Amino acid sequence: MSIFVLLLCAPGVAASSGVSVEPEALAHYSYCVNEAKDRSFVFVLSRQILYRCHGDVAVSYFNYLGHHRVPDRRVADETGVYLFRTISGVGRCWNKILDEAHLPVSAFGCEIFVDI
Repeated sequence: MSIFVLLLCAPGVAASSGVSVEPEALAHYSYCVNEAKDRSFVFVLSRQILYRCHGDVAVSYFNYLGHHRVPDRRVADETGVYLFRTISGVGRCWNKILDEAHLPVSAFGCEIFVDI
């Protein structure tokens, strides 16, 4: 199962509320959405818009979630091994730690779902 399918099938991932209103949390959320728009990583789904960010923006958001003690959930599939941290009510960030061949890597991303 690909990571995209895995994320779309996850129950409770999407919601229009539940985003932390702390200024730092809102900044990370906003940076991710803006980067997704700038790089054309915005996908219109049947009932949601998916914003996907990568790189430094995702690293920063992933670390912010860890700093706030959001637990890691380890998931392995045919594309590699990931550590996921939930963005309360709206999505999650991940760190890909092993690739398909189970070789160490470090790639970050976040996905935010917004109901339409």
